[in-house]
Amino acid sequence: MAYRILLAEDNEMEQSALKDIFTSEGYQVDSVSNGLFALDKVKDNEYHLIVTDLVMPVSDGIQFLYSLSSLDREIPVIVLTGYDNIENMLSAYQMGAIDVLYKPYDVDKLLDLCRKILENRI
Repeated sequence: MAYRILLAEDNEMEQSALKDIFTSEGYQVDSVSNGLFALDKVKDNEYHLIVTDLVMPVSDGIQFLYSLSSLDREIPVIVLTGYDNIENMLSAYQMGAIDVLYKPYDVDKLLDLCRKILENRI
């Protein structure tokens, strides 16, 4: 079974690179540029994992996590952020994120975390 990942990242280069990396690992990936588009995707599709940036235009990662919690779906979320801000990190965890990785992150660590989540080892 191919796992489906939703990737929400506003930086086009990073979004493209992550999508390529996840795809090369055998995952099916949908990518969007903000939390509003991500929420629309979640409403219309089933995902096994969400990887979202924290700071995005229109609707950021925290707003997305808040909206996601109202959908009554249990989808694990990894948050990526370039801002080492304890308040944002705590908010992400309070909204249900499994982990927060700071940019620049180690791709191998991200992939290992994804594998563990998808294989229900976390």
